[in-house]
Amino acid sequence: MSDPKQVSRQRTRDQRGTSFDGALAALKRAAIKAQRRAIETSGSYAVYRDGKIVHVTETLGLHEDKPPED
Repeated sequence: MSDPKQVSRQRTRDQRGTSFDGALAALKRAAIKAQRRAIETSGSYAVYRDGKIVHVTETLGLHEDKPPED
């Protein structure tokens, strides 16, 4: 027999699934907008890659309204 608390926790995780999917898409859109703004104002933005700070001068999705698909 299942523990009622365990069933309740599982239901909450399932309900959060769709909310987190929307949040992830929103974060990707926000990142692209921030990258676009940084390039327009200063010409580049900094990211941490392979243990180094790298200045990027262009971004995927710079001229698009939606983030690239994974």
